[in-house]
Amino acid sequence: MNLAPLPDHGRVGRPEWQALWMQYEPVTTPLRAAGLVCDIETCGGQTVIYADLPDGTHLVIADHDALPDRLEQVTGWHVRRSHHDNPTYDGPVFDSTEGGEYEKHGADIVTMHAAIALHLKSLIDADTQSAGAKLGQLLLATVQRFAVSFVGVDSQHASRGRVIAGPFDSHAEAVKEYGWQTHLLEEGGWQMVHEQGDTDWPLAVWRRRDVLQVVFVSRQPLL
Repeated sequence: MNLAPLPDHGRVGRPEWQALWMQYEPVTTPLRAAGLVCDIETCGGQTVIYADLPDGTHLVIADHDALPDRLEQVTGWHVRRSHHDNPTYDGPVFDSTEGGEYEKHGADIVTMHAAIALHLKSLIDADTQSAGAKLGQLLLATVQRFAVSFVGVDSQHASRGRVIAGPFDSHAEAVKEYGWQTHLLEEGGWQMVHEQGDTDWPLAVWRRRDVLQVVFVSRQPLL
């Protein structure tokens, strides 16, 4: 994998910088693979990740305030696009911190990367769009998410559908949850009228009175 170079400054050789860099490599490596030079800066005790964009702006990645010393202590991601000399470029990209639009995703790195990819592809600069497209392709090539979903028709012939549980990082987790959800249906008086897919991609049709629903394991988008 070809990665963008490390930042060009003297702190790269310092043990404290290297310790933070190692902690946050799961965040910086996909961005570097998309061609973005990343850095970790600590100023006044406030640690953030910077990712330089081809259009001269940069991304600032933090938690609700600043990044903790260890990746597992992150509670959510707050990403903004800024410019060192032009404040008009300052704007939100993604917020999964408490109260943020994507709070439900918490500290999930994949979802944060997917949001960054979508944002970069929406910008005017062609090279920045290209970096977003490359990041998106990397995510699609390496990540799959799964959920238990249903679609159904109620007594008024109105269609309904939603994710019952998930998303899960593991297909096995989703299949296990599918078993639990179908058990709850049976306990709730639903009758299974058709089943297929074995344990790979299980799917079952359930009926209760004049309501039908199909429950199945599904692949999920990253956002």
